Amino acid sequence: MKIFSLIYRLYEFIKHYIVGGNEHGLHSPFVFDLYTRVIQNHDYPYFEHIEQHFFELINDHHMINNFNPGAGTSHNRRTQLEIQRLAKHSIKPLPWRKLICRLADERKPKVIVELGTSFGITTAYLALTCPEATVYTFEANPTLIQLAKDFFETAGVKNIQIIEGNIDETLVPFLEAHPHIDVAYIDANHRFRPTIKYVERIMDCVSWKGLIILDDIYWSHQMTKAWRGLCDKKDVTVSIDLWQIGLMYFHSGQAKENFKLRF
Repeated sequence: MKIFSLIYRLYEFIKHYIVGGNEHGLHSPFVFDLYTRVIQNHDYPYFEHIEQHFFELINDHHMINNFNPGAGTSHNRRTQLEIQRLAKHSIKPLPWRKLICRLADERKPKVIVELGTSFGITTAYLALTCPEATVYTFEANPTLIQLAKDFFETAGVKNIQIIEGNIDETLVPFLEAHPHIDVAYIDANHRFRPTIKYVERIMDCVSWKGLIILDDIYWSHQMTKAWRGLCDKKDVTVSIDLWQIGLMYFHSGQAKENFKLRF
């Protein structure tokens, strides 16, 4: 199964590299501006104290409980795992963290939802990049929750609220209490049905200028199937496939278009 997944990702990566475009040939003014001004602007953000914590994590050999209700890689199914090993596989590389933050900041959000806190590195990046927003981040693993809380306190990041517990049980009550969402970053259960369920429920609350970022869209055939099915929904007016992440925009009056671009 692991070999099949690796072959699948390699095949899709090669196909994406061949088919994926850039700013040349982009006829959508919105996507052209987004691609040239935001996606390809690699300069910001960068927070040195967060990166210091990241390097501490990937060199930490302490064992922690590994409670993972969603799909993960084979090593993530162990009940005990070294912090450094989990961190290396669960935290997005710096260029992608920065990109996610630039995309969120471009929407000028007040409410950001993140499904999957992990160690809180991307969460802190989002919170510091968008200081006027509140970041609501969902996590089921009690050990990771405590580590993230300690990190946020040490880093002095104030605009984060952790929603603790299984997302299947916590998401719906949260959305009922917070019906207006500007940006959502989905990096949780990597299975087809939960992914569809989470995104569809968030779609009902996303603002007209909102953005949903779906992570790991080529992590497995199930995730790719979920991504493509979500892009076909009529409410998604613009979808952008950037290989590791997929973007869904909801502009009213915008002609429906799908893009596959290189990053």
